[in-house]
Amino acid sequence: MPTISTTDAQGLFTKKLIAVYKEKNTPTNFLRTFFPTVESPTLEVSIEVQRGFEKVAVDVVRGTDGNRNSFSKSTEKIFIPPYYREWMDATQLQLYDRLYGATEIGDAIFSAYINSVADALLTLQQKIERSYELQCAQVLETGVVTLLAEQSIDYKRKPASMVDPGTGNYFANAATDPFAQLEAGCKFLRQVGKAGGNMFQALVGAQALSDLLTNANFLKRQNLFSMALDAVQSPQMGATGATYHGTLTCGAYKVQLWAYPQYYDLSGTSTPYLNDKKVTIIPMNPNFKMAFGAVPQLLQPNTVPVMGAFVFNEYPDKWNAAHKMDIKSAGLAVPIAVDQIFTLKAVA
Repeated sequence: MPTISTTDAQGLFTKKLIAVYKEKNTPTNFLRTFFPTVESPTLEVSIEVQRGFEKVAVDVVRGTDGNRNSFSKSTEKIFIPPYYREWMDATQLQLYDRLYGATEIGDAIFSAYINSVADALLTLQQKIERSYELQCAQVLETGVVTLLAEQSIDYKRKPASMVDPGTGNYFANAATDPFAQLEAGCKFLRQVGKAGGNMFQALVGAQALSDLLTNANFLKRQNLFSMALDAVQSPQMGATGATYHGTLTCGAYKVQLWAYPQYYDLSGTSTPYLNDKKVTIIPMNPNFKMAFGAVPQLLQPNTVPVMGAFVFNEYPDKWNAAHKMDIKSAGLAVPIAVDQIFTLKAVA
């Protein structure tokens, strides 16, 4: 078996580790796909908001000054993203002593050690990735990103964007018309959120989907074989862990149904990202962002801050006899067009 001196191997370690680490997969991130990544070199991230309108021009008498228009000032909103840092002690890994405690190391052992470190770092990154997926879920359900160490961030969604129809009007009720309720959500996105197009996406909680599929009005319309208003089909797996269930016709709009049977563990309990009782409707291309700010760094003269969604570092700690490695990240799910979210409580 070919060998390499540990002195040479230690020099190659970081470069090889990063290469292997970047090839690893990340957790399901269906909700993150609606929040494209933007990176900032500063601690804070900002967005500029100016509400649009759909007014029409009216004709005027020739020779007059015409209609004067004024435009409201845009509003800049500044946020400090929450900070995440997860670290590990590489000296606790089984093969650490083979690299740093011997004069030579076999290529197979060297590769195995790199993979073990990359796997450990990936596990740390996945913890943070799940937090970002949870942020997206919270924005889509309530508009509030709930934090533990810092003050929660409230995007102040309009009350009209979060509807509870009340007792007797949920999907399980035989008299309820789910198509009308979904249509009302689409109208809100079109009229208030100024979303373009007539196709929307509905992210449906597990119980809400079950009640929808057994709703009397829903089943009645599926029997109209000669009038194909809907295209409800057997579940089809979509990318990143979501399940596509088909498309409904709701008034003048089309609504794609998506389930997301994925879970996270915050305090020992497996919890779904999507609230089982709710339906969230968004446009096909919503104006949301996942904004990443700078993470704390010790900068040397003539150096610039490292930008990126995830920043990797290692710290040999001679005092504590530990070789520490960490993942830092400072991201925030930002609904720039906050009125392009409609949440319906569909289950009592």
